[in-house]
Amino acid sequence: MKKLNLIVLSAFLLLFAGCTKDNNDIIDPPDHSTVMILNQGNFSEHSASISVYDEVNDVMQNRFYENANGVSIGATIVSGSVGPGRTAYLVCNYPDKIEIISADTGVSVGEAITEGLSNPRNVLVTGSRIYVTNWGDEYITGEDGFWQYTNSYVSVYDVNSRNLITTVDAGTDAEGLLLFSTSLFVATRDGVRVFDVTADRLDELALIEAEEGSGPAKHISYDNTSMLWVVYPESGVAKIDPFSLSYVRMYDIPVDYDGYITNDYFGNRLYTYKTLFNESYQPEESHVFVIDPSTGDYSEFAAGNYFYGVGVSPLSGRLFASEVSFTSNSLVKILSGQGVQEGTLTAGVAASRFLFF
Repeated sequence: MKKLNLIVLSAFLLLFAGCTKDNNDIIDPPDHSTVMILNQGNFSEHSASISVYDEVNDVMQNRFYENANGVSIGATIVSGSVGPGRTAYLVCNYPDKIEIISADTGVSVGEAITEGLSNPRNVLVTGSRIYVTNWGDEYITGEDGFWQYTNSYVSVYDVNSRNLITTVDAGTDAEGLLLFSTSLFVATRDGVRVFDVTADRLDELALIEAEEGSGPAKHISYDNTSMLWVVYPESGVAKIDPFSLSYVRMYDIPVDYDGYITNDYFGNRLYTYKTLFNESYQPEESHVFVIDPSTGDYSEFAAGNYFYGVGVSPLSGRLFASEVSFTSNSLVKILSGQGVQEGTLTAGVAASRFLFF
């Protein structure tokens, strides 16, 4: 067993059903793992869906939400988290909402959250609060031709009543978020903003900017020494110190434009991916990379055509990596800790995130 020092982390919450631990806790991996696969769908077609895989019994269910509720989710699924009571919070846009379902049965649990949402992106669920990053609806066009949402924010909800508590400005393009003790870290175009969540004030404690490289910060993960790792798609992966709220250094690691990164159960390894496209924006090759956080060195872990999401089972340590199409079913590869392919699953359109519970 290993100790997670003073960590209450969003990646931890996403993977492991909203657990909260302090520096005196020793956390054992679960003896069972169910994998909820969020199939983003095609934005214009409302083709999002949920797949659920029982890793122990090797049983896969597609159209989990539809079968449980008799209707489609009717949106694009952007992200999700499994919180207290094995309740899954599914962040959707077009239209903007958070669908709330039983992770075990798929049945909707009450009305969807809609208040306080505008282009919602990522969610973090604790024992008492729900934190959601939102792009907002005001934007400018950057030099690269992409929209930049200049009035993004974080919305905060009570996990029991689901009522909106507050919103706080987060600068431009708020994206991934992570909770370390009482500090909420939010990746933005401006850098990593840090907010104090004590008493729901969300006072800004710091803006941690990368001293090397450029571009927006996208997603955040953690390692086994409690250091945080932040993806900058234009520059690589930065390490920051959550104790001193300071930037450490940037590592030249290949990362995708969506900047996703995750870790294994104890943070001994980090995983990200990158797809290369031709001039017609068709994928030519794609790779999953594994990072050794003790050195910052990386190596190729898996090769494919178009990786769009990765997740690591807390039970087996196996990697789940989705190869996608935005018009047909996705292929999910299951790889051992050594990168050997052990199986495949067929999921829905644009499988993008993996929640473990």
